[in-house]
Amino acid sequence: MKIPNPDPHPAKGKVLPKSSNMMVELPNPFIRAAIALRTGAFVVLEPIDFAARLLNGKRHWPSLALRRYAGPLANLEASGAEFVAYLKLLCGANSESQILDIGCGFGLVALALDSYLAPPGKYVGLDINAAAIRWATRHVSSRMPNFSFIHLDIKNDAYNPNGLQSADDLVLPMADASFDIVLLKSVFTHLRPREVTNYLHEIARLLGPRGVCLSTFFLLNEAQASLHSRGLNSLDFRFGADAFRYAFRDLPELAIGFAEEAMRAMAAEAHLAVSEIHYGNWSGRADGLSYQDVVLFTPIASSD
Repeated sequence: MKIPNPDPHPAKGKVLPKSSNMMVELPNPFIRAAIALRTGAFVVLEPIDFAARLLNGKRHWPSLALRRYAGPLANLEASGAEFVAYLKLLCGANSESQILDIGCGFGLVALALDSYLAPPGKYVGLDINAAAIRWATRHVSSRMPNFSFIHLDIKNDAYNPNGLQSADDLVLPMADASFDIVLLKSVFTHLRPREVTNYLHEIARLLGPRGVCLSTFFLLNEAQASLHSRGLNSLDFRFGADAFRYAFRDLPELAIGFAEEAMRAMAAEAHLAVSEIHYGNWSGRADGLSYQDVVLFTPIASSD
């Protein structure tokens, strides 16, 4: 986001310029036109980028457009390594873990797990971007059969407006209690409350009894509000209600924030405990772990 620029996954690991009055108030068609213009620029620049990848030993990486879909280009590889470190240190991932990556893109985290995860360990990536899933299947799964990728044609006004499935009642195509770890990196930051609630219920269903979900949010709370009053938040969630706020008036899915209390209530409804929160530096905190707020969920044992 340059002014700021409507960005697929606008907050993966990088502080963004503050939302200007001009951009946040733009009607939906103008924001979409800006996104289309930038995407077209990536296509034009692809031959140059391909030559650069060859010279730098990065031929195995995807096109410029697919990489940019996964986050800012300047720190893309570092972001993948960062979240693999979180999987190990915060979630206890090991070489035999069963990992589900919701919102996997072209497989950024999968590539970072390449030399680590081995059978019977497995990785399953899900994404709404069909081109990203095709690339990952062709270039990752072909080398590592225990890594698989599934395209879900879910409607999202910012990233897949013509999708045929609704995230409100989606049932993910995996068996109950089949994963040790579920990762959602910059996913809940683009979903509305009903969609988040449904995903949390699905996560509770898919996690084993000792499983962990690592997710990221933009959390709105007293500390964040105090920093906002000093002009330190890098995103201004000025639209919406108290529990559910967004930074862009006519395209909320570009950047969504939730009141921390609302997030905790949604988790409890889904029988998930909020086991840890590591606040991010998007709000202006000097001690943020990552850019977004990192939240860990664990299943609440049934009393039956």
